[in-house]
Amino acid sequence: MTIEKISNSELVSMHDDWFEIADQNHFWMQWRWNSLLKSEKYLPKKNETYLEIGCGNGIAVDQFENNLSCIIDGCDLNEKALLLSKKSTGRKFLYNIFDQNKDFVHRYDGLILLDVIEHIKDDISFLKVAALHSKVGGKIIINVPAYQWLYSDYDKAVGHIRRYSAKDLRQLFKDTGLEEVKIYYWGALLIPIAIIRKFIIAGRGEDIIKAGFKPSSKLENFILTSLMKIESLLPFTFPFGTSLIAIAKVKN
Repeated sequence: MTIEKISNSELVSMHDDWFEIADQNHFWMQWRWNSLLKSEKYLPKKNETYLEIGCGNGIAVDQFENNLSCIIDGCDLNEKALLLSKKSTGRKFLYNIFDQNKDFVHRYDGLILLDVIEHIKDDISFLKVAALHSKVGGKIIINVPAYQWLYSDYDKAVGHIRRYSAKDLRQLFKDTGLEEVKIYYWGALLIPIAIIRKFIIAGRGEDIIKAGFKPSSKLENFILTSLMKIESLLPFTFPFGTSLIAIAKVKN
C-alpha cells in the first residue's frame, strides 16, 4: 500500500494493538457498518469522494468503497496503522489536518470521522478544522462511544478521553457551527456486556485491549455476532446504546 506523506508521523491517542485485532470480520466492525446503513440516504453517493480522517488500518474505507461504489481517501498520523490498510480506490495520506494543506481544504464532498473525536482533547477545534476539508453542504459522518458512565479502563487503554451523549454531540455541533442532520444510538444489546466488561477488565494490565475487544472464545463470538444480527435487522433504532452515530452538514 502506497502512503503519500504530506505531514510528519506523530504519536496518536490510539493503541496499535487495537488495529491488529480489528478487521472486517469482527462483530463490532460489522455492527457499526450495519448501523451506518440505517442512514444510507445520508452516506456517500456513487462517485462522490469523501475523506476519512483517522482512517487507521482502512477497514471503513473498504466498507464504504465496496458497498457504496464511492471513493474514500483516508488520512491518519499513525503510519504503522496506515501500512496495515489494503489497496483501495481512494488514496491514503499521512496528513495532519491542522496543516490545512491547500490541496485538501474545501476539496471533499464530505468527511468521515469514525471513533476519532473521543481521542481528541479539544474536540471543538479539531472538528472546526476537519470541516474546512469539506465543500459547503458536505456531510460529516461521525461515530463515538456513548455514555460517560460506561467509561472504563478499556477506554483509557485505547486512548479515549471521553464518551458522549446525544446532548453532548448537539452542543458540539452548535459550538462548531455545523448543522445537525441526524443523531442516534446503536449497540443497545451491548450495554449489559459493556457494564460487565467495565468491572471484569479493571486492572488487567497490558492485555486489557485484547480482553476488552476480542471475543475470548468461539461461543462468545457467536453470541456477540448473533446480538449484532438481531439488532441490525430491527427496522428501528433504540433511544440508547453503547455508541452514537451523528451526521452533520457543513454550512459555511
